[in-house]
Amino acid sequence: MQISFVLVNPARAANVGAAARALKTMGFSDLIIAGSDAHLQEEASWVAHGAQDILHNVRSVNSLQDIRAEFDLLIGTTARERGSARHYQTPAEIAQQLQRQANSLHKVAIVFGCEASGLSNDDLNLCDLYSYIPLKNEYPSLNLAQAVMVYTYALSDVSGTIGLQEEIADDGQVKALKQRALRYFDGLQEDNSEKIREWLAERITQLGDRDVRMAHQLLMLLEKSRN
Repeated sequence: MQISFVLVNPARAANVGAAARALKTMGFSDLIIAGSDAHLQEEASWVAHGAQDILHNVRSVNSLQDIRAEFDLLIGTTARERGSARHYQTPAEIAQQLQRQANSLHKVAIVFGCEASGLSNDDLNLCDLYSYIPLKNEYPSLNLAQAVMVYTYALSDVSGTIGLQEEIADDGQVKALKQRALRYFDGLQEDNSEKIREWLAERITQLGDRDVRMAHQLLMLLEKSRN
């Protein structure tokens, strides 16, 4: 499994350099930067301190949308929103899920937003899962580079892990189920159902092989009964 780290619109070169250093320290190498050239500034190289190779190999893209199709799973990091139907996983929980799905996930990205406002709603909507770092105090919060360090540490043992805890669903089957379930759900045309739709889309990505097969059969029965 390849785990990439994506920084969307980072504003401070020092944070990008420190993020590169965090990746290098914990054994990662793939850093993608969307909508910014902060990694090209001299300050980024100073702060990287031994991880300049990570900066030199940064992949620059215009937006998160540009790379969405390349990844089996996008995990958006964000502050936990109270009252949301979405499930927010901690870095440790993300590590556990990736270990369970190691046999079916080939490319995974952990996505971070800019320092001032985090990920936009549009970028969050591109992500399959949400993750947050539980803090003892609301303030002071972690800055971008510190958040990257937390995730690199939590995920340092995941890359290359073979999942043993359950039979993993084929990624193509999971994607097909997600599309099929959302298509069926949208056909119901229920009002005020966006939170349920978000919950459904997220939970499908966490199903094991048996549950995916059973869900396909359930949808088949529902589709037949509707016709």
